[in-house]
Amino acid sequence: MIKEILQKNDWTKKPEFLQSWEYGDFLKSTGRTVVRYEVENSNTKQQFQGVVTKMPLGLKFLYVPRVELSEESIKEINKFLQKESYTFWRLELINEIKMDNLKSVQIKNRQPQHTWILDLDKTEEELLTQMHAKTRYNINLSNRKGVICKMEKDIEKYWKLNEMTTERNNIKSHDKAYIKKLLELENVYQLTTYFENEVLSSAIVLKEGETMYYLFGASSNSHRNLMAPYLNQFEIIKLAKQKNCLFYDFWGIAPPAEKDSAEADSHHLYSWQKNNSLSGVAKFKAGFNGHLKSYPKAVEIILQPFKYQLFSFLQKLRKKTIVGHSNQE
Repeated sequence: MIKEILQKNDWTKKPEFLQSWEYGDFLKSTGRTVVRYEVENSNTKQQFQGVVTKMPLGLKFLYVPRVELSEESIKEINKFLQKESYTFWRLELINEIKMDNLKSVQIKNRQPQHTWILDLDKTEEELLTQMHAKTRYNINLSNRKGVICKMEKDIEKYWKLNEMTTERNNIKSHDKAYIKKLLELENVYQLTTYFENEVLSSAIVLKEGETMYYLFGASSNSHRNLMAPYLNQFEIIKLAKQKNCLFYDFWGIAPPAEKDSAEADSHHLYSWQKNNSLSGVAKFKAGFNGHLKSYPKAVEIILQPFKYQLFSFLQKLRKKTIVGHSNQE
């Protein structure tokens, strides 16, 4: 049985912020259509939150990110969505299950499939000591040169840096209105570095439960030698500890690779695929110490095969993948 959840009091705490009630409300405020359901089967009740996308020609799909569902629940959801005339649904699980009896295809994850997690159950000195020597040096250099970090919410300062960063790295980002709305959330923080009143870098982070997530980062083209993004990250780590977080999620890193292989680059404790677009990001983040966390491959579960073929054709005509999360270095 599946029922829609309409009241916040009926929504249980989830392990990932993308399934939180507050994040769903944020998405609604940006114009997304958000639905929340509870599926009850023989063993458990499981809830999921997703974003509905409607397209021309009667195409409709549901995107459900970072959720834990059983095989039995997925089958129930499949039947429900077929009755609701969905073309397919896109699913990013946090648990591994078999998809043998479902018509599905693996696709690229919208959320980072691989991310870098720093355990915060140490003193600041211990955290610094366990970083790569160059990372620690850059943090200290930034401090010595007079770079300071302030916690403030200022979309204009962030957006100016964001335009520099996207142009410099040839990437896309969410639009300004989306990030402005995000900054309105109580559990979202912006940390910005300055040198002599000039803005050098800015980062946007979100706290959910015991984890601080690094969502967006941008930096100036000026004074790159002052290593402001390194200080920015260390100040985030300090903030996370102040907020009693146990983990800091750097939100995205290049996929792992076998150490010393021809396809690998390595830094500190991590080896990754050097040809990946996040290779530079991987080196930056790995220097802060931490460990890899990987999620299952995303899937699209097909409910209307003909319409799904039509959708796939339309997607090839208009590739609109948003990248640029956490690219601050």
